Amino acid sequence: MDFRNAFRRNRAESPEGEDSASPGGSETAPSDASEPFDGYGRLNDRQVMASLKQHSQVELIAIEGYERAHQARLPVLDKLRYMRGSEPVAGYDAMDSDEAVALLAETDMPTIKRIRAYERKFAGRRVVLEKVVEVHARALAEQAPATAAPAAR
Repeated sequence: MDFRNAFRRNRAESPEGEDSASPGGSETAPSDASEPFDGYGRLNDRQVMASLKQHSQVELIAIEGYERAHQARLPVLDKLRYMRGSEPVAGYDAMDSDEAVALLAETDMPTIKRIRAYERKFAGRRVVLEKVVEVHARALAEQAPATAAPAAR
């Protein structure tokens, strides 16, 4: 018993052991500098999974790496696998809602569909989704007269 206590005390005091001073990770420390975001180590599975939608693809990669190296919770890793996907346009995660809406006005139908799917799955920004519906309907209306005119006669 004395050996284990001495080992734990030595490990907690050494710089190499700071990350793993306790079996629970950050239970004794308020925050771990290597955590993907503040407080990550204190979150349970459901809390982590609920927070994933708020993060960019780059951040999800960091979260997945940290999770695999530390707790390796299968439900969290499964959710991360589901959440990971490529951006519809390079740099999309860094765009705010206004930039995404502006992009919709000047893009093609396949990109509009990719943005719609991405927003539904990841970001869920209402203003962007509303604009997607508007732009998509307008694009369909512009295509419809060329194909629907002969059928209407």
